[in-house]
Amino acid sequence: MGAAGQAGVSYQVPADNPFAGQAGALPEIYSYGLRNPWRFSFDRATGDLAIGDVGQDATEEVNFAPAGQGAGDNYGWNCFEGSAPFEGAPAGCEAPGHVPPVLEYNSGGSAPECSIVGGYVVRQEGHPLAGRYLYGDFCTGELRSAVLAAGGASDIRTEGVVPALSSFGEDAAGRVYAASLGGPVFRLTGVGVVTVPQPVGVFNTPVYVTSEPADADRLYVVEQGGRIQLVDGGVPATTPFLDISADVGTDNLERGLLSMAFAPDYADSGRFYVYYTDLDGDVRIEEFRRSADPNVADPASRRLLLTQEHSENGNHNAGQLQFGPDGLLYAAIGDGGGAGDPNGNAQNLGTLLGKIIRIDPRPPAG
Repeated sequence: MGAAGQAGVSYQVPADNPFAGQAGALPEIYSYGLRNPWRFSFDRATGDLAIGDVGQDATEEVNFAPAGQGAGDNYGWNCFEGSAPFEGAPAGCEAPGHVPPVLEYNSGGSAPECSIVGGYVVRQEGHPLAGRYLYGDFCTGELRSAVLAAGGASDIRTEGVVPALSSFGEDAAGRVYAASLGGPVFRLTGVGVVTVPQPVGVFNTPVYVTSEPADADRLYVVEQGGRIQLVDGGVPATTPFLDISADVGTDNLERGLLSMAFAPDYADSGRFYVYYTDLDGDVRIEEFRRSADPNVADPASRRLLLTQEHSENGNHNAGQLQFGPDGLLYAAIGDGGGAGDPNGNAQNLGTLLGKIIRIDPRPPAG
């Protein structure tokens, strides 16, 4: 599958990354102090960043950074769970510059909720959720929305249920989708003020949905087992767009092929990126290109960007990929798993675990 990726060889580190040039810090890091950031997104209208971070025993949270203000933010884990000090934090735990969440809810004790699924600020014109952040909870399947701002979230309300909710997605037209581990993928349409799930299809453990940057009608459904399925104009293709299932490790509920992202210039370059856990449980981010047939990727184009050791525990892989408004690739990597981040990874700037990273995925010219 290729040699190990390396900064300055297989990808570039932006010179304005917040920790570039800082002794003891990895330059790829954009923000830190995260446990298992299961889905982050950029508001397509404003560029604001919203991160859904799964809690330990008590609190699920949404972290928020207005456009241009999130570089170097520390969201507090494992010194904090949500806005409160984490009961299992090591003695003397510090989180310099802790940025508390703008939204949090209880998932402890007898609460039915257990795990946040971060979503998107809906920007589809005429949609009943337009301007609102859509998110949900894996255990209840409940969809919720809120208005996000730097000072906090407001007007939180329930919007429906998708059982075994695994992820949200957004296409190039701003239409939003919800995927269920049970198989169904829905486009969330609206009638008046009611959100209506419209079936897209049934897949094998879908965990993400997206589209090409310039063609909202070509949907791509990421299956956790290692395949990406194309739905073109509402019609599923008979052949997977990409199948790397032989290389994907799925020996834990949270491992697998977890996300993909198309380069902004995909129409010309054919470049797209995938995030998955390999057979050893380690995280890999790789580049592929489409083939001469636009409905199928070229497996021979495979190129490794980077790997992150993650074999000790099967949970907290995170896995979101998104191109930001700046045209750079952002990726969320979990804290390495285990209860309470026992290795202190999220606060350690010497590891990519428990971070959002920011890179230019293109190798240096020449």
